[in-house]
Amino acid sequence: MTGPHDLAEIADSFHENGFAVLPSVIPSDTADHLRVLTEQRYQDPQVRTGPAEHDMLRGDVSLMRVFEYHPAFRDMITMEPLVTLVETILGPDCHMISQNALRIPPGKGIVNWHIDDALFFPFLEGIPSVSTGDNAIPCFTLNVMIALSDIDDEQYGPTQVITKSHLSGQRPPYSPDLPTTPTSLLARAGDAYLVNSQTWHRGAPNQSERTRYLLTTAYGRRFISQRFYPFIGYRLPDGVLEGASERLARLLGQHDKGPYG
Repeated sequence: MTGPHDLAEIADSFHENGFAVLPSVIPSDTADHLRVLTEQRYQDPQVRTGPAEHDMLRGDVSLMRVFEYHPAFRDMITMEPLVTLVETILGPDCHMISQNALRIPPGKGIVNWHIDDALFFPFLEGIPSVSTGDNAIPCFTLNVMIALSDIDDEQYGPTQVITKSHLSGQRPPYSPDLPTTPTSLLARAGDAYLVNSQTWHRGAPNQSERTRYLLTTAYGRRFISQRFYPFIGYRLPDGVLEGASERLARLLGQHDKGPYG
């Protein structure tokens, strides 16, 4: 990598390996602020007692749709250079499909290997693939993950990936164990990494005595639906679009008319 944020080179690396790392995307005090907001949201009784359709907590570790909760989360959707990199990979009419804050306490983790969507390219199994340049396998959805606490050692339960697994044409076995060595994406608060939704990944178990915090924003191409429960009945809350730039409004789903309507 010729520079910390050489976007063309990072995009090539992403297509080749199924993930890419960007150090020091946000200042540590911004990460601290988002971490405090995550904890406040988690401690809010309404997260657990509100109407079922709000669905604000999943598995007691994932806080859903945090862009609704505070503008500090919403504004991360257009954080540079991440958003330009995302648009380079997914196209200029892409949008955000989900935004969750992860709070992983000691002893917990999203430990089973998985991909984040349907298996898009099953025909790749057993076929050597060119993964960069004009012949790159297209990416339809990806996750941008920003560390809100230091996850710079294996004990803190880092995100782990299997390099080039997005080109395998297979799902991983839904298991905490694989017969291959994963890559741990160690990070300091404020670092970010992108993971292709087809890349095999997991959150290793948090074996430390402190909670792990992570903001994860998923983006998809225009034809990929946004994942805001209850889906057909979802309505963007009043105020979320207040003061939003044209770019942010589009990433939130305010698109121009297209070929289907």
